[in-house]
Amino acid sequence: MAGIGFELQRVLKQGGMTGAFKVALAGIIIVAGPWLISIVGIFALSRFAGFALEEGGALFTAAIVYSYAFSLFLFGGLHYIYTRYTSDLIYIKDDSRAFATLLLAMIIIGILSTITAVIGVYFIKTDQVENLFMYKIFAAVLFVSVNLIWLVMIFITLLKKYMTIFLVYILGMLLSFGAVYILGKDYKLGGAMAGFSLGQVSILVMLLILIRFYIKPGHITREIKPLASYFKKYRFLLGAGIFYSAGIWIDKIALWFYTGSPVEGTYLVLFEQYDMTVYFANLTLIPGLVYFMVFSETNFYVRLRRFLMKLSTRTFTEIQEEKQSLLKTMLLSIREQSLFQGVITFGLIILAESINLNLLGGLSSPLTLRLVLSGVFFHLLFLTLLTFLFYLERYKEAFITQICFFSINFGGTLYFASLSTPVYGAGYMISGIITSILSGLYLFRAIHTMDRRIFGLLERDVIKKGL
Repeated sequence: MAGIGFELQRVLKQGGMTGAFKVALAGIIIVAGPWLISIVGIFALSRFAGFALEEGGALFTAAIVYSYAFSLFLFGGLHYIYTRYTSDLIYIKDDSRAFATLLLAMIIIGILSTITAVIGVYFIKTDQVENLFMYKIFAAVLFVSVNLIWLVMIFITLLKKYMTIFLVYILGMLLSFGAVYILGKDYKLGGAMAGFSLGQVSILVMLLILIRFYIKPGHITREIKPLASYFKKYRFLLGAGIFYSAGIWIDKIALWFYTGSPVEGTYLVLFEQYDMTVYFANLTLIPGLVYFMVFSETNFYVRLRRFLMKLSTRTFTEIQEEKQSLLKTMLLSIREQSLFQGVITFGLIILAESINLNLLGGLSSPLTLRLVLSGVFFHLLFLTLLTFLFYLERYKEAFITQICFFSINFGGTLYFASLSTPVYGAGYMISGIITSILSGLYLFRAIHTMDRRIFGLLERDVIKKGL
């Protein structure tokens, strides 16, 4: 992502409101495109096309929420391996192979997500939906399309056509809303589900057309063996992806089945009190993520690259000085990013009562909102530290931190929910705090020993070649 950060910094340096506006839009789409569109879509449809959801608004929302939740919960680890392999191909400027890998990953994820979706919708049985079969078909289509859009969004930033990507999302959202409005009149909930799903499919198709316009894919079958080898080579990265993706949803899923309410006539469960709070709080993560992508990550990458370049050309003293510069850059980036996000979080915590009443309709409580907002702050912090660990290829340590994140979030959520006066969001916040501390300790140790580690690996390679 540092390459994207360089491009956005270049636009920002042009000055003026236009450059800042472009950077903000591009950053938002890159870090939260599919997720943001889904949230905006749910709120807009509920407000302006409520007639299409009269048969079961909760069932419509459940399909969207479960699609996004389990697209990451089930396949997040695969995304990490795919991203690592694709980034290596982009580094050597082999874009055609990278596109072929995208198509291969889409085939694999498409088949797995289709099987999962068919099994999932098969058990939905309710008499309240007139066109239930139509609803099931397009709920499955939505789940598959969401999975594929995640993959495409990882790749399409290579084109650096950020405004075009933004327009594709806007057009897809408008198509989705229009289709819901039209189909919902005649087919009610089934039509609404069809309309929303077709809008997501249109986004997927337009993005693929955009990629194909600039890049010609290589041979898909030639990427099977190299991609498969990455699963063994980067098994800790795979594990980190699995537990991170599961960890960010496990508190919601735990509360669904521990204290949530079933959607009438189905096995689907939601806990609207917590769900709506989390969706709003997660929106506050977007400015911090954009800041991270444009500044924190890019600055860290520049210093890291400079350090690595000097390993073979400078004296020991100069190497140590460059290592200290890397450490200072990292600390400064984390401090400034935390201050930026902290101001946003603190302001919203103060306004928690008003937000809960006016935006969330009083569904939640100010305490829950404050805890979740605090959790989002620490979520950004440990995600930043996790990414820096990835840059240093400390995948085993990253894997350990994500097991802790998942376990503490899961256990803490159930514990605080079981109290005589339940406290929702505390498990998520505590898991973020502990994981941030653990990631920070691993990262400091990794930076302090990175030169010895690199020289040790080089020495081992020399010995092997000599033998």
